[in-house]
Amino acid sequence: MMTDQIDSTSKPDSSGVSEAANSVPDASSDDNARPETTAHRDVRTQAAIRASEQRYRHLFENMPICIIVADLTVTPATILEANRRAEMVFGYTAAELVGMPAAQLIPEETAPTILTIVQRVQQGQTVTAETTNQHRDGTRFPVRVIATPDPTDPGRMIITVENITAEKGRRSEAEAIDAERHRIAHEIHDGVAQTLAGLRFKSALWSHLAEAAPPGMRAALDELQAVLNAAIVDLRRAIFALRPVDLDALGFFPALAQLVGDFGDQNQVVARLEVSGPQEALPAVYELPLFRVIQEGVNNIGQHARASSVLVRLAVDAGGGVAVSVWDNGVGFDPSQLSPADRTGHFGLRQMRERILDLGGTLDIRSALGQGTELVITLPPVAKEVNYAAD
Repeated sequence: MMTDQIDSTSKPDSSGVSEAANSVPDASSDDNARPETTAHRDVRTQAAIRASEQRYRHLFENMPICIIVADLTVTPATILEANRRAEMVFGYTAAELVGMPAAQLIPEETAPTILTIVQRVQQGQTVTAETTNQHRDGTRFPVRVIATPDPTDPGRMIITVENITAEKGRRSEAEAIDAERHRIAHEIHDGVAQTLAGLRFKSALWSHLAEAAPPGMRAALDELQAVLNAAIVDLRRAIFALRPVDLDALGFFPALAQLVGDFGDQNQVVARLEVSGPQEALPAVYELPLFRVIQEGVNNIGQHARASSVLVRLAVDAGGGVAVSVWDNGVGFDPSQLSPADRTGHFGLRQMRERILDLGGTLDIRSALGQGTELVITLPPVAKEVNYAAD
């Protein structure tokens, strides 16, 4: 058997060439195939590069924010590219923008700010600043500028420019609202609250003097005192809700701790604040809206929840994303039983939603009868930047 096997594998075919010999590849044909395979690979690579460039160009031209690429190797820095949004915002065509000194888009008095930004970018930093730019007709508008080195060419700078006129208007409105809240709180404290406190004192005196009076009169005086006490408590709660906290003086996290602590003292509940994550990563643009939403949330608890415990959790991730929970162990409610108007939200809730939606976030209210209520807020992360306070 073994001999037959050896013979069958070594026996030549009719042409005198063994099957094993036939199986050996032709070196010359292999040499011819390799350049063809490499060429095909080069073609595919070039096609992928072209597709990538087309995607980049599509994104560049259609982004809803101004994007400008500037040449830092010349003085002053000169615009090399500008997208369609930049044309719309500044009033120049792309052809006019290309080759234009970037300084032409800024008022003269903001030039030192822009020079500092350029210097920081040349040092490899990504810089964000709020400053002023100008339209072709010379009218000025507030902007948020983010400038970063071009990762493919250190001699270039990529700049995004966002018109923040509407945002500035909202800030001014928020500042005006805070001033009005402070005025109203001051007037309530010095006016109605003091009057009610005086009446409470007098009613207590009348009750003491009326010990020999008929029982009905004493009962009426006791009821008056109870009503006055309740009214004073409600006024103090309103004053607390209206009183603005100076975020600039305290800083966001100390101000938030003060808010939660004061709320617990004012409403005689256990109120706790838990903060996690890198506090320095919280974007400044989130601070005021978050504070006001949390303030509105705890005020609603004080008015409606009849809670004994409140927990405010705030988590910040490294990218600046935020998750907030404002929870209470109060009476809760059945969301399915809300009227259409309630589902849309009363004025305070609408304000909260608008503040968060303006920032690209979400706001959700979770509740059940007898199981308390939780206000859940999320805000998206933002790019990590080197902040530079301009103007």
